[in-house]
Amino acid sequence: MLSRSKPNEAYRQASFDARLLGSSTEDLVIFCLEDFIENLGRLEMADSRFDAAGRSQAITRCVTALTALELGIDRTAELGTSLAHLYGSAKGVLLNSIRQTDVPAVTAIKDDFNEIAAAFRGAMHR
Repeated sequence: MLSRSKPNEAYRQASFDARLLGSSTEDLVIFCLEDFIENLGRLEMADSRFDAAGRSQAITRCVTALTALELGIDRTAELGTSLAHLYGSAKGVLLNSIRQTDVPAVTAIKDDFNEIAAAFRGAMHR
């Protein structure tokens, strides 16, 4: 049914599901980071088009990705508290953007998470 009304969404969901199957823990972290960054871009684009539904959908997906990342934090690890704070702060910015997007803050978050994803990818390939 979804494929008939929104083929792009059906493709995205199928791609999402396929990537999740058989992924390692590290792959899942990268996947969540990439999904979060991608949806921050969608939020920026929807905001520039004054697309309230697109903004809402992007914010929901961003919050979902952050929640998954938060649930995966090893709270006993050295960076556990810092990651929890970072994810919580990013979530706060997004939830405060429901009515009006704080574009500079969203751009800064996207830049920070691009650096984090790159560092994580680099650590995985050592």
